[in-house]
Amino acid sequence: MYKFVDTTERQEEQILPSEALNFNGVYFENVIPGYRTLYVSGREMIETEITDLDTEIMDGSRYRRKRYKPRTITVGYQLIAKSNAEFRNAYNKLNSLLDVAEAKLIFLDEPDKYYVGTKVNAGDVPHGRNAVTAEIEFYCADPFKYSVEEYDVIPTADDGTTFVVDYKGTYKAHPVFEAQIKSDCGFISYITENQNILQIGDVEEVDEELKQTSVTAIDYNFADYKESDWILNDAVHVDSKNSWNQAGTLKKAKWVSLQNDQDVHDILGVADYGEGTGWHGPSITMKVPADASGNQPKNFCLQFSPCVVGITQEYGDFEVVITGKDSSGKRINIAGIALWSLDAKPGVYYGFYIRGKERGPSINARLGSYGTLFNTYSIQKFGNKITFSGSHTGSKTYTDDSITDIRAVEISVIFAKFSSKMNFSRNGIEWIKFISHNADAWVDVPNKFTKGDTVTADCSSGKITCNGIAMPELGVLGNEWEQFYLKNGINQIKCIRSEWAENPDYKLKYREVFL
Repeated sequence: MYKFVDTTERQEEQILPSEALNFNGVYFENVIPGYRTLYVSGREMIETEITDLDTEIMDGSRYRRKRYKPRTITVGYQLIAKSNAEFRNAYNKLNSLLDVAEAKLIFLDEPDKYYVGTKVNAGDVPHGRNAVTAEIEFYCADPFKYSVEEYDVIPTADDGTTFVVDYKGTYKAHPVFEAQIKSDCGFISYITENQNILQIGDVEEVDEELKQTSVTAIDYNFADYKESDWILNDAVHVDSKNSWNQAGTLKKAKWVSLQNDQDVHDILGVADYGEGTGWHGPSITMKVPADASGNQPKNFCLQFSPCVVGITQEYGDFEVVITGKDSSGKRINIAGIALWSLDAKPGVYYGFYIRGKERGPSINARLGSYGTLFNTYSIQKFGNKITFSGSHTGSKTYTDDSITDIRAVEISVIFAKFSSKMNFSRNGIEWIKFISHNADAWVDVPNKFTKGDTVTADCSSGKITCNGIAMPELGVLGNEWEQFYLKNGINQIKCIRSEWAENPDYKLKYREVFL
């Protein structure tokens, strides 16, 4: 039998210099003929800056603190070309590759670690020669180096409530915590051995009379879509000024991500837009369930995941609307989000609506080159305030006293095209979720989280997200973000949640940090 050996990696290591730089995923030696790394400097000791206090009456000074200054990494290289044209082409290529801010720098003699740097100086190149040596300087605002591997840890001690991390880095690392919520929950906390605390949400109130509850009234995955669950073609339009013909039908389908063809999602999309000379297409509507007292909510959070793609010459519309009733019993638009395109350019616009009127600019911004796929958007109402949030749009809050006492009675999803123009390439929805809140302010809601929520806390930035949406209001004043880090050796971190809640599935992520 013949033994076959893959020598690709071995050959690369033989050809490349020992300190060859992988910049933003590319070795220059592999893509620029005649380029070769000669030496690298600036990777050794980090410069330390000392802050002290001159006491005047004592010899010397009094030490106060230290900090590590940014570093500069210098790469010396050689470039040899056979002709002036090849020499120019090589430098054009090099300039193009270096035009990246905050790129990863990985050196061949230490392939498991990286720096983060930006090119600031390419040095002087001798004129009139096709064989030169020069230097490239990379400014690293963050002077540390990090492990290429990101480590995932689950709690293994104390019945799955305590992380035990054997940290191998030489400098502190700020972890990222993730909690998959498995039931209604008011808060989650993390506590280190030194009693540093992070608290997310509200601790359960002792007096039950003061408690307010949050209930997931609708949690619908369109992989399980049934026509009998919804009312077809009976929605209130997001924009009271526009008229449209509700017609057509919908169907379930499987769509893949534009970035990864292995990422498959079950969605509900348009089967037929029907007929119409203006806007026309199908809609679905669901009643909002009443709570235990028989009332529908004044305060709520609606979340959904649209699947919208618009390319050149495609005219389309996707809307999610929350409907209430005025004093006369007439159905009215409380709030809604629309994603649309009505020009010949690629991409999708978005708009926020309250009481049938758009808030903010008429056209806010583009959602990338094509649209939005499998991201999360939300509409939250508390009292007279409506907050719109989205993966592309950020968060915007508007005040309207006319909606304070209006209860949500229906949610609708609308899919449309314009006249005989080409419709969106993709126009669908993956899931929708409606949470009823019986309080007028966040602070009065103990059940911040419901089953299926994913709550993350990034200790390096102090950023908290719920289902991918930034929610800084969930963090407690006094959270010790700076002190919440992994140190060299064994670290234990306790996880705590509302005592009446089911234990979430916790995960801790980190990269090793080195001086």
